[in-house]
Amino acid sequence: MWRAGWLLLPAAWLLHRFAANDALVFFVACASLVPLAKAMGDATEGLAERMGPTAGSLLNATFGNAAELILGIAALRHGHVDLVKGSITGSILANLLLVGGGSIVTGGIRFPRLRFNRLAASSSV
Repeated sequence: MWRAGWLLLPAAWLLHRFAANDALVFFVACASLVPLAKAMGDATEGLAERMGPTAGSLLNATFGNAAELILGIAALRHGHVDLVKGSITGSILANLLLVGGGSIVTGGIRFPRLRFNRLAASSSV
C-alpha cells in the first residue's frame, strides 16, 4: 500500500512542471509527503531500538520535528523570520495544549477524579 504512495512524489513534480492547476499540485505534493513521513518514522524507530532509551528518545524528538525544521530553515533562507517565529510559537503552544488536553481527557474517561502527584511527576524513568 505504501509503495504506491511513492509514485505521488514524481507525479507532484510532473504536475508542477506541466500543469497549470496550482491547487492540484499542492494537494498531490502534500499527499506525497505521507509515504516519506512513514519511511522516516520507521527508520527513526529502528535506530531508536538499537541506540537505547535515552539516545532513542532524543532521536525520536529530533526527527519528530524534522518537517518543521526543514521548512523553518527554508523560510529563514528566504528572509521570512516572522513566519518562523510564529511557526515555532504555534508548534510549542499546540504541543502543550494537545498533549496536556489529551492526557486530561484520557484520564478523565478512565478515572472520575484526577489528582496530581508531584513526586511521580518529578521522578525520571
